[in-house]
Amino acid sequence: MPKYLTFDCYGTLMNEDNTYDEVERLAKIIGVDPKKARARFIKYQDDPSNVHPYQDYDLLTRSNLINLDFQFDLDHQFEKYYVEVLMAHRELKPFPEVNETLHKLTDMGYKLIMMSNSSWDIIPYNADQLDAEFDIWTAEDVHVYKPDIKFFKRIQEHYGFTNENHIHIAQGYDTDIVTTNKLGWNSIWVNREYMKPTQAARPTHEIHTLDKVIDILS
Repeated sequence: MPKYLTFDCYGTLMNEDNTYDEVERLAKIIGVDPKKARARFIKYQDDPSNVHPYQDYDLLTRSNLINLDFQFDLDHQFEKYYVEVLMAHRELKPFPEVNETLHKLTDMGYKLIMMSNSSWDIIPYNADQLDAEFDIWTAEDVHVYKPDIKFFKRIQEHYGFTNENHIHIAQGYDTDIVTTNKLGWNSIWVNREYMKPTQAARPTHEIHTLDKVIDILS
């Protein structure tokens, strides 16, 4: 029987600080509060209402920068750096323990599947930083973003997941753990920031770095 592991990408495998650091760098150039710019960029990115109707991730990023211009009462200041922000996102690095953990999971016989709120002009650059082979599904493939349950159901139907052959691994509580709870999936929450759940949903397991999945799955 095949054994499947599905992964959230950003925050679970890849550290997004490079993107957020770039937003802060640009804010300094523009002359506005870098920490506020970072926080507002992340808030817009994480708000599900901003991805309906569907738009590709590059357009979502551009809309995010346009929103920063609006928030700071600016005229085309953040938006003109749209390409620089996308390039920063392409250049993300994995968390320190990730590649060694992926090697171990592959050796244990798991098929690795990535489910990412990304697009195909970005995700190959991120995947190249990972020393493991993945099947990759992006929001562009299914035309919805997590936490939309349609994303999860599409992948489940494609592979035939059951709780005997599959577990989902993610840092995103709102984007992943809440929806997997609704579907009854087994899950591992990689709670890197030691967050408190904001809803009733709970993961099957909770860890704080990815390497701890080995203890659970062994």
